[in-house]
Amino acid sequence: LAQAAPRKATASRSAPAPPHPGAMAVPSDLLWECVRKNNAFIRKSTNARTMSSEPGNLLGVHSPKFSGLTNKAMGLATRKVGKKENIILTQSAKRASRLQRPKARLPVIGIRRDPKKAAVQLERVMGQKFCRPELLDLAKTKYSKIKRSFRKPRKAAPKKTK
Repeated sequence: LAQAAPRKATASRSAPAPPHPGAMAVPSDLLWECVRKNNAFIRKSTNARTMSSEPGNLLGVHSPKFSGLTNKAMGLATRKVGKKENIILTQSAKRASRLQRPKARLPVIGIRRDPKKAAVQLERVMGQKFCRPELLDLAKTKYSKIKRSFRKPRKAAPKKTK
């Protein structure tokens, strides 16, 4: 058996490869100017504020602060599985390669039903791993509203007849 000759170190191995053109970062302000007036998620009405239905928009407001298209996205929503309704957190992927894939761009995390555990979970996910901690209070408020929406309406007591 003949042994293979050892490889020589080349200049291309020591120098990093140039970035892929699709992986270049676009400033969020420029991206907002492009999608501000025309995108598929805008919901306009005559006497109300312009809303947005994009995934990852925490409040559903059409503004650069909450936009899931131009910033790091973070949203709370419900998902129905059978008869159960779950609260889910969608958050921008951390790897740059995932941002180029629409299905993998917003991974889903299940949020606990217990309010104390959910608050700890939101603090952990948003405080340590997410770069926008100013949205933490808004996320907690939205969680409590979603949780309140799961309650069944109380049945009225039957009226007593005299």
